[in-house]
Formats: sequence, structure tokens, C-alpha cells
Amino acid sequence: MSHPALGLPPADPSAGRTDAAARLRRERARIAPLALKAAISVDPSLTERYDETMLRRFLRDHEQHIEQLAHALETGEARFVTDYAEWLVPIYRRRHVPVKDSATLLIGLRQAAVAVLTPEDGQALGLLVEAWLKRLRLHRAIPGDHKGNKVARFIWKGAGILDETVV
Repeated sequence: MSHPALGLPPADPSAGRTDAAARLRRERARIAPLALKAAISVDPSLTERYDETMLRRFLRDHEQHIEQLAHALETGEARFVTDYAEWLVPIYRRRHVPVKDSATLLIGLRQAAVAVLTPEDGQALGLLVEAWLKRLRLHRAIPGDHKGNKVARFIWKGAGILDETVV
């Protein structure tokens, strides 16, 4: 793994699956809408929770997600998607998108991207997406991402019956 502060060489773009990365980049405009449709088929409530503008942002974000996946595929290093996942979490928090929904969008992206790849490349992409999802799971327990436990809130707040604040 490269690290510029240690003086190591940068990641080699020919070390991994360069043809799969090129195919992903070439089909990016076709994969992104399919990924959004796949995510909506996995969780139809996405269209109820998010308006048209937000869905268009997700569509635009998918193009950058595809670029990151292609970069990780061509170098053979999963750090490009795991570091990107860490960078993406605060942005989605500002947009009020829970980690569960961003994971659903990522699952839809995996389903759409596998359609343009060979089975071997699809397995490699699946491993990258699993690494990305594993990194996202670390952020599910952060307050604001879930409603919380009403019983614990009831006891912790001194049995405030009409108190709706989050613990």
C-alpha cells in the first residue's frame, strides 16, 4: 500500500483489473440510473422519504461512486473505497441520509455494476462493495442515525411522559 508521507510509490493503476475499471467508466452513464432503480426496488420507501431533488443528487453521487470503484478495481486496493466511505458519511449526515439508506444505495450500485462486468470481475467488485459496507456499519450507531429506544429514553429522562427529546 502506498503512503506519500513515507515516500512510498503511488498506487499502480495497472496492478488490478484495468479492463473492468475501463468498462465501469465507459458505462457510468448507464449504470447510475440502473443503480438508483435497483436501490428503489430493494427499498421502495426511498421514494417516499426523499424528494425528486434528493433522488437526483443520489444519481449524481452514483457517478462518483462508480469512479471510486473503478479506481479500486484498477489498482487492486480496497482502501480507495473504504477511505471514500469514511469521507462520504459526514456529507450524507448533513443531507439527513441515514447509513442504512446509503447502504441500500450501495447495494443497488453493486447490482447494476455487476451487469456490465464478467463474473470474475463481478466477484472482485462484490468484495470491494463488502469492504465499503463493512466500513459503513461502523457508523450506524452514531446518534441521529436511528430513532433510539423509547423505553430507555423514558427511564433516562426521569419518566417524562410527553418528553420527545432524544437521549
